[in-house]
Amino acid sequence: MIRQLSLPIFIAAAITLLFACNSKQTADQSLKDDNQRKDIIGGIVHHQTYMTEMIHEMMNNDSCKQMMMDNVMIDPSMKGMRMDKMMSTYKDNSSMCKMMMGKTMEMCDADRAKCKMMMGAMQSHPAVVNSMKEMCSMKNMKK
Repeated sequence: MIRQLSLPIFIAAAITLLFACNSKQTADQSLKDDNQRKDIIGGIVHHQTYMTEMIHEMMNNDSCKQMMMDNVMIDPSMKGMRMDKMMSTYKDNSSMCKMMMGKTMEMCDADRAKCKMMMGAMQSHPAVVNSMKEMCSMKNMKK
């Protein structure tokens, strides 16, 4: 009788242990725990490959890009240092400038709202607009 009773109890205990060992936490569950989240973020920040992967993911996400740009524009220390350094790099390096302008044109091709925003920004720089108009009219004259 004891043998008949112990076998089902042993099987039930084994099945319970198997299910307990196989339960995996989802990413959201891990991030809800403050300590685990801090460990995960620290692990990403201190590991070059993970950090690079995180930056690429953030740059491919429109809301993350907007948040980062907002922080650059709002934080005076970042705006002064990073924006000035970035602009001087573009000013001194024509291939970087060309790449940046190309990316801007691609952005405008893909999104009419961003194109409209750029056109609005250009209105406050009439010398640039006039210079572009002159270049276009000179190009048409050669044809």
